Amino acid sequence: MPAHTIGNGVLTARIPREFAALMEALQVPAPSTDALLELNDSGWRKLLDVCDSAHLTLSLAQVPFAGFPGWVVERLQRNVADNARRWRRVQALYTEAADALWRARVPHVVIKGFTLAPDYVKDPRFRVQSDVDFYVPPYHIDKAVAALEAIGFSHVCDGNFALADHVPTLVRPGGEWKGNLYDPDLALGIEFHFCLWNSVISRISFPETEAFWRRRVARRFGDFQFWSLRDIDQLGYFALHILRDVFRSDCIVHHVLELARFLDLHAHDTAFWNQWQKLHKPRLRQAQAVAFLLAHRWFSARLSDEAHDETARLPDRLTRWVESLGGCPLEASYRRTREGRLLQFLLADSWDAKLYALRHALLPSVFTMPSRAELCMRPGREGRGGLSPAFDKFAWLARRLMAQVQVDARFLMNGVGFWLTRSTPPAESQLLRSPDGMEPQYAVDGSGR
Repeated sequence: MPAHTIGNGVLTARIPREFAALMEALQVPAPSTDALLELNDSGWRKLLDVCDSAHLTLSLAQVPFAGFPGWVVERLQRNVADNARRWRRVQALYTEAADALWRARVPHVVIKGFTLAPDYVKDPRFRVQSDVDFYVPPYHIDKAVAALEAIGFSHVCDGNFALADHVPTLVRPGGEWKGNLYDPDLALGIEFHFCLWNSVISRISFPETEAFWRRRVARRFGDFQFWSLRDIDQLGYFALHILRDVFRSDCIVHHVLELARFLDLHAHDTAFWNQWQKLHKPRLRQAQAVAFLLAHRWFSARLSDEAHDETARLPDRLTRWVESLGGCPLEASYRRTREGRLLQFLLADSWDAKLYALRHALLPSVFTMPSRAELCMRPGREGRGGLSPAFDKFAWLARRLMAQVQVDARFLMNGVGFWLTRSTPPAESQLLRSPDGMEPQYAVDGSGR
């Protein structure tokens, strides 16, 4: 896969040309659809599939449609309409769940999802949401779960929650999957988070996140009211959430785009950034600045003077990671990546934590052997008998180990390259401050403030 220049031209990423074209169309200050208009129908189908998995379809739906194939426009408009109907269900679900929590005397805030409007996403209708995320103090978690079970919710234990920041998802029966990611009738879940930053899993501590809860505020959209983190703490939580997903090689493109929109929109908000500097200590601001720099590099977001200065103060090792490996998280939709573990290594402040990051980068996770039926139905084997169960299991394990060896080799090669690379200070023009008097180049509905 060829390397494509992304964002403001500093970074490259090995991504398909369809995805590179999408990145151009989603630039915050100066989007361009020229490359999208060169796609044929096959390219559009590949792009829409990736957009769905990367949660970028509704962002693409906000790009001017001029020149898009008719069937693409129809599909995007249908997705937006479906998601608008789902948004109404999300509001009703939150109201019902919040009422149950208040009756049980369980305080909470909502995190992520619709709380990101209008600063990170223009309108909740343009953000796909399959569940509502609550933060509840750990000593209230059991009461919170019981309150939801009393109104018909039950746990869905179809995943490994050992590394999660929340207890297993709660859902009601019904709303089966019908192949439409934006289906307004799809079952909606509720997740109770017990921490805003998991220092046990990351081995990196940010004690200030505990103060986020104490500064919570009430917000509203029209008649819809909810409790949320304060805007300054929401930025801190969201930037740390991006770093956590970088460590774990999760797809983060939509989150970084949302952060880029926030940074660009608030590039002139001196009062906000002064409070940010007052409430968040240097180490927490430093971690956020790594996410700021990714948002700037990927989507050319303008930075306030305060955010610009914070990125300029980053230690050389963190700046070099962004300069040399900052394009790798974009590739998570197409290959296994481990370069985020190197960032975790660099941010860790003890050798125990650093070795923990390296172990997760280099050692394979626990392999769960597929069943005999699953082995026989893998691509290219449908309807064919295996030589023997033992041979099929051996072949599967060999493929998994080979894939792990390839990931390890790429991680080690990139790691060696990182340590051998000297940092080149970026030109002032590559870090876009917000020019005095220039207004943001897109508008948002301020009703959520």
